[in-house]
Amino acid sequence: MRVVVIGAGIGGLTLAQALRGAGIDVVVHERDARAEATAGYQLHLDDTACAILRRHLPPASFQALLASSPSHAAHRWFFFADHRMRVLAKKEIPLDQEMLLVGRVGLRVLLARGLDDAIRWGSEYVRHETHPDGTVTAHFADGTEDHGDLLVAADGSTSRVTAALAGRPTSAPIGIGGIAGRTPLTPAIRERLPDVLAGGSVLGVGPGGIGTFLTLFDVEAGAALDPGLGADSPAVTESSAVYWGVNVPLDRLPDARKSGPDAAVHAAVALLKGWSPVMRDVVAAADRATVGTFRYHACDPGAHLTPWASGVVTGLGDAVHAMPPTGGRAAATAIRDADLLAEHLAGAVKGRTTIPVAVHEYERGLTAYAGEAVRVSMQPIVWQRRLAHPALSLLTRLATPLAAALHR
Repeated sequence: MRVVVIGAGIGGLTLAQALRGAGIDVVVHERDARAEATAGYQLHLDDTACAILRRHLPPASFQALLASSPSHAAHRWFFFADHRMRVLAKKEIPLDQEMLLVGRVGLRVLLARGLDDAIRWGSEYVRHETHPDGTVTAHFADGTEDHGDLLVAADGSTSRVTAALAGRPTSAPIGIGGIAGRTPLTPAIRERLPDVLAGGSVLGVGPGGIGTFLTLFDVEAGAALDPGLGADSPAVTESSAVYWGVNVPLDRLPDARKSGPDAAVHAAVALLKGWSPVMRDVVAAADRATVGTFRYHACDPGAHLTPWASGVVTGLGDAVHAMPPTGGRAAATAIRDADLLAEHLAGAVKGRTTIPVAVHEYERGLTAYAGEAVRVSMQPIVWQRRLAHPALSLLTRLATPLAAALHR
């Protein structure tokens, strides 16, 4: 069996690691030039995703992942706050549940380790065709092609592969986008941060349909595993910083690629007028090289997530069930997809089933969890939309001080 994967994101690379572990020939085509050439910030991996990576990664690589991630003790809570950074509610992550917050670049680099001969960097998918003998050929922008027994789309929310399968895009813009960046943790910034950031991440929702996210990566708090223990597979280290995001309606979202990161930061600060001065100061001090803008897509979680006949082409992650980053579920769900698909394909390679049947069972199985992950991720967006209404926005400004007092 030979599997051709389109996209070397978190899901595609996890699938490649799992298939290689099962003795299945796999090749990954990625239009980026290298693993480090990606946008994105910190990703949340729940206990299920951590357990999957522990099984499929070489032990040294999983140790490197732990050494690249903050200590769990530094991220025991998710806090929900108003625009003044007053905590309204919180959700504890029990210490007996494994959880990692890891940079997207670092995770991608670690997942790519050991796959050097299986990844074709700078290879952009154009189209594919299936053949009567049950095989599939993918064609690429440079005129090359690749032939396999299964083609897997792991090319994100605007997937060309699944759009061709479904006859339409599998996701749509949700009317909300984000400005995000990374701010160095200088002594001045550290002194001003709210105490709650030392114990977790903060999701804020305020008037006017504005939402924010703050999380702290502090090397002083220690990593989940001593980086000195990973000599065989070194950690992907980074300096202390605050990761932040500002989510806004698309009609108020600047385009950082056209106007530049300075304009995006100035726009974000202006959008945060009336918010906590700390939030505005963190955004204003961002490392401009890390600032970008993003348009969020989502699928319809109540619809058929794989609206095509199961065969020798399928997809995983955002290519199938796109969701905004507001729920912290996208990476973990893509990892779960990769594990499930690899499990069914391992049965096919052993002759217990066929590839189309394995794909069918995989596509049926992902419906048990993917739709709910999309719904959870959309909840903060729902509140943003509600707070964009002037009447509800006023009610929120009046009610949140009381809610914060009751929380205390």
